[in-house]
Amino acid sequence: MKKLFKTVGFLILMISLVTFSSCETTNLELTENPNELPISASNPDLLLNGVQLKFANTIQYFGNSGAEVTRLKYMYGRDYQNAYSASFFNTEWEYSYRSIIKNIRLMNPIATEKGFKHHLAIGQVIEAYTIVTLVDYFGDIPYSEAFDGSNLNPKLDSGKDVYAAALVLLDKAIVNFNATATAEPTNDFYYGKSWSKWVKLANTIKMKIYLQTRLVDATAISKFNTLVSAGSFIGTGEDFEFNWGTANANPDSRHPEYVNNYTPSGVGSGYQANWLLNEMKNGKSVIDPRIRFYFYRQVSDTPVNEQDMTCSVQTAPAHYLAGGHTYCRIANNAGYWGRDHGNNEGTPNDAQKRTAAGLYPAGGRFDDSSFKAINGISFGAKGQGITPIILASTVDFWRAEAALSPGGTGDAKALMTAGITKSLAKVRGFIGRDKTADVTRVPALTADTSYLTSVGLNYDNATNKLDVVMTEFFITLYGNGIDAYNAYRRTGLPSRIQPNIEPTPGKFIRSFLYPASETGTNPNVKQKASVGQRVFWDNNPETGFPLGN
Repeated sequence: MKKLFKTVGFLILMISLVTFSSCETTNLELTENPNELPISASNPDLLLNGVQLKFANTIQYFGNSGAEVTRLKYMYGRDYQNAYSASFFNTEWEYSYRSIIKNIRLMNPIATEKGFKHHLAIGQVIEAYTIVTLVDYFGDIPYSEAFDGSNLNPKLDSGKDVYAAALVLLDKAIVNFNATATAEPTNDFYYGKSWSKWVKLANTIKMKIYLQTRLVDATAISKFNTLVSAGSFIGTGEDFEFNWGTANANPDSRHPEYVNNYTPSGVGSGYQANWLLNEMKNGKSVIDPRIRFYFYRQVSDTPVNEQDMTCSVQTAPAHYLAGGHTYCRIANNAGYWGRDHGNNEGTPNDAQKRTAAGLYPAGGRFDDSSFKAINGISFGAKGQGITPIILASTVDFWRAEAALSPGGTGDAKALMTAGITKSLAKVRGFIGRDKTADVTRVPALTADTSYLTSVGLNYDNATNKLDVVMTEFFITLYGNGIDAYNAYRRTGLPSRIQPNIEPTPGKFIRSFLYPASETGTNPNVKQKASVGQRVFWDNNPETGFPLGN
């Protein structure tokens, strides 16, 4: 199923330090509460700690849902309109507004008064990324009036205007990062107080915004190219990511996907996506070397019986057969036990059989072909994984897409190759986190060379070269569904992606329903008629996009 961990004990503990009271009103009602500490007593360090931690948790959750709809993770639901209810994002909506942006706004006047320039700058970057993500998922959102304590019903701002506000925040952040601060934040959970890396990140988020708007802004690629030419964007060793810990109680600091997958009785809930399993195992002339890092197999084969896998004794749907899509069990499966997109069958007794999240990025177990059933909470790296937000490899793929767009510059194939190379190196670097791994099973470096050669030939022979780029991009995005969801709507690719198992699932989710917690309390936020409503930067066709509609 699509139940996911929305909170982690560690985050709850830290956020409790900065939200002051459990008696506050909900949603966007940001009026003063007499039970709260006065703003003047707020500690900028505690506020910023809480913001950084809640941001990681919220982005992880948004990323999971984006991964589900784009086949990087399994999605439960044969009808796109109903796959995610209006209450699905209630918590993340409130986290975004109250636990992230509101606390940034509480911190800002204190930080300004005290000359804490770098506190301000981190908050500005996090706020910019948060509001861009809200637009990407929901479209128009409350923003300009959302933090006026006298206005309990803030109006919607256009997504375009919110994007513009994000760019202003990023420019201000760059100025503040380059300024001398009277004191530094106690904790910087992302870059360890390397302000030059934060500046590069701010520019990189601007690149994201420009690429995202290339379909509706004829100048976007030119602006993107200007930032590329300036050279101040994240590269190797400068990934924007959150690192999780290994404590399993008091508080629990492990990667949420580890918590969800590694339990005393096996995989806690959910399946891996058959499309990604098949693409990495069978999509090219060689097996993707990252597959043993991404996934952990508990068994060496998958069954053909109705008890364990009902679909294994059924005929594939006609549209799967017509499109040549993998169905139920991937070919040459070797124990890769996942599910098809939209499969809403019940869950059999397979918790110690189905494929689990692996060492990267969830901090699980490296797949060394030991096929040991999960029966505890201390497997592999014990949850010491990451939430990848923007990686250096992602920037290479953005540049490859831009190069293939009107007005683009650069060698798309070389950029794609650079992105894959960075991804391979990063994933391989996780092996040291699993002290139990049989490292003799780590693919030889020659496997990377063979993989790159295979991809290069696919690119050279492809009619639609962007299709090859997007397929490889998606594989590198395992763990980051936000950019996959955006790229899917922006390009309609990869073309060979697995459709919903339902032949008529309705319109693909071009934006999610507004949270019921907001539409139920704010008369200025009307619920959408359909998840087919597009965000402002998405002008792709209304029908027949993407595959599976």
